[in-house]
Amino acid sequence: MISRAEPVMGTVFSFLVDPITLPTDEVQTVIELACKELHQLDNRFSLWKQDSELSQWRLGAIEEPSKLMDEVFQLCAHACHITKGFFDPWAMPGGFDPTGLVKGWAAQRALSILEEGGIEAGLINAGGDICVLPGKTYQIGIQHPNEKDCLCAVIPTDTSIATSGIYERGNHLIHPFGRDIASVSATVVGGQLAITDALATALAVGGKEVLYLLEQLEGIEGFFITPTGSLFKTSGLEFSKSLDEIN
Repeated sequence: MISRAEPVMGTVFSFLVDPITLPTDEVQTVIELACKELHQLDNRFSLWKQDSELSQWRLGAIEEPSKLMDEVFQLCAHACHITKGFFDPWAMPGGFDPTGLVKGWAAQRALSILEEGGIEAGLINAGGDICVLPGKTYQIGIQHPNEKDCLCAVIPTDTSIATSGIYERGNHLIHPFGRDIASVSATVVGGQLAITDALATALAVGGKEVLYLLEQLEGIEGFFITPTGSLFKTSGLEFSKSLDEIN
């Protein structure tokens, strides 16, 4: 296996790649291309860089968005629709903020570069949000929100998995309907990471209301943990190891 960690987008993107039949130098070249793409996307969508397209858009300095910005708009609108507004980048202070989706979207684009470069097996971990090349299942440990260095579950995935919560960065989530945040941690598995990332944010905010919505989405499962430690999950979610089995 070949691994690489790349600091970008305010977190660390970790690559874990199985070369299989590709020479190591070819794999490294493909990973380099994927990292270049991530940095270019960061330059475009960073809220911390005043000259980024996103920052300029929020300031009203751009009239026509780029094709990539428009793609993010469309994905955010779709995520807002399927979550009934529990994920709403337009409800954020300061204007449109796609942070809850764009990291997963960027990771998915980087994963596509790996696939196009001939890499057959591997994954990208974007600060805990993971997308997987088709064909192999990985067992993903989910950090326990209340016990550092412990897991609360292990979940298999051959697509993507995303976790959102307030246990690591503090209470940075905003309930779009002005209510209390429902969970300390929420995880969603299945589908493309851009949407999975947004769904995890919505589930962390909305709790049971969003869990019901996930039940209606084919191929999507999830769970969340309340501030009192209770765990609620979709009916089809299967743990490789549950909290009780881990401890």
